[in-house]
Amino acid sequence: MGGRGASWTLEDLEAVVKKAVREAVEQARSEEMRLVVDALNKLATYTFEGFKKILEVLEEHSKILREHSKILEELEKRLGKLEASVSRLETTTARLEVTVGRFTSRTGIDMEKMILNIYRDVLEQEGVGVWKVEKLKLKDVDGRYLRRGARLEIDIYAHDDKVYFIDVKSLVEVNDVEWFNLRCDIFEKILGRRPDRRIIVCINIFRDALERAQELGMHVIYGRVLEVEGEEGEVRVLS
Repeated sequence: MGGRGASWTLEDLEAVVKKAVREAVEQARSEEMRLVVDALNKLATYTFEGFKKILEVLEEHSKILREHSKILEELEKRLGKLEASVSRLETTTARLEVTVGRFTSRTGIDMEKMILNIYRDVLEQEGVGVWKVEKLKLKDVDGRYLRRGARLEIDIYAHDDKVYFIDVKSLVEVNDVEWFNLRCDIFEKILGRRPDRRIIVCINIFRDALERAQELGMHVIYGRVLEVEGEEGEVRVLS
């Protein structure tokens, strides 16, 4: 209490009220006035006790909120660590998938049937029956289409007067798209008809390869889009 700008507490206010009540009791000249003052004193006491209980409850709630705030801060820290771990895991998974894809491409392990079965439902929606996809092979004996003795092959789906050229790979890079496009041109000349659709089916595809395939009018069915970043060639999952 005191001069201008001083802060008042509940105890200060209670002391002032009680002092005023005491002075009023001392100055009361009739029994009726004393009863009125006594009633006001009881009311003031009851009111201040109620305020004190409310303040106690508010203080308890403040403690709970402070505890919750600490818990939320801790959860945010853990969530940040979890997100970082998930990001590292996605990068590791992408690298592993790229490594496996390149390994299977180099070693000639046939994963085509497995990949076609993975996307069986999607292919059927596109009008392609997986069980009717066949491999068409060619040996360029005199080098008419590519070079002498070159062996070419392509997956083909032919049904109800529809012909689709299909390329199935675990991982597709931009060179794979260009090579598939060249093979499509060669087999188009051999068969004497243009395919109704050229389709690439893959688990992973690099973004530049996807963009190039779309430029060439190919339909691409894929699981993930990858991108190489940085000087060290880090692979990042885009979608």
